[in-house]
Amino acid sequence: MGTASSRSRRARKPDASRRVTEVDRQVLGLKTQRRKLNAYAARVATQIARETANAAALAKTGERSRCLHALRRRKLHQKNAARIDEWATSVETLLSSIEQAQATAVVLERLRLGAKALKEAQKGYGVEDVHETLREMETGAERQAEVDAALADQLDADAENAALAELAELEMETAKKETVDREKTKKTVDGVTSSHEQVSVDHGDHGDHGPRSVKDVAAALPSAPASAPARRETIETIETIETIETISREDENEEEEPSREPSRVAAS
Repeated sequence: MGTASSRSRRARKPDASRRVTEVDRQVLGLKTQRRKLNAYAARVATQIARETANAAALAKTGERSRCLHALRRRKLHQKNAARIDEWATSVETLLSSIEQAQATAVVLERLRLGAKALKEAQKGYGVEDVHETLREMETGAERQAEVDAALADQLDADAENAALAELAELEMETAKKETVDREKTKKTVDGVTSSHEQVSVDHGDHGDHGPRSVKDVAAALPSAPASAPARRETIETIETIETIETISREDENEEEEPSREPSRVAAS
């Protein structure tokens, strides 16, 4: 099993994206050095703290020379710490620059691939092709506008013809209805006139000289219509005729009054 697995590992092809480059090695070395510098700086800081404590203790005991040596060693450790800090800053700056350069390289590579893809995509057409396509689109739009205008004109003509035909039909129906109404009105007036004359004759035969109401006349009509609108129209016609007759009788009475006055004077 171990032999088979080792063969499978050897058979695998190395991935280009996972391949370790010289830049990766240098970055790893810088990071290792930064870690060592940080550890060194920690040891130096411990030494500075220890020398400071020793100098304080010796100063209390009055050992002036030993206290001075302790302060000198602390000063050396402080200078060493400052130098270590400068080294760490340089390593950190270099690492940051390398990472920025790697990111820039990746971006530039993507831009280069994108430009190449754009160039490949633009191989199928040129500027003239674009202008020709735009001209064809404009021509097609103009043709479509002409077709739409023609269809609109045709639809307007059909609508106008349909409206004229409908108007003619309405006029014919209106004329036919007016003719029928006139005939009905004429027949009604003739019937009412004849009926009224018959009622007047019957009224004279019975010796009743008093006026009769419109309802009595309408009730006495032998052919009174059954529908309410027709009956109401008949009654209105009778009222009109009676009004005319009343006015005529009043005019006759006014003409007879002057002839009756002399006879009254002679009788008195």
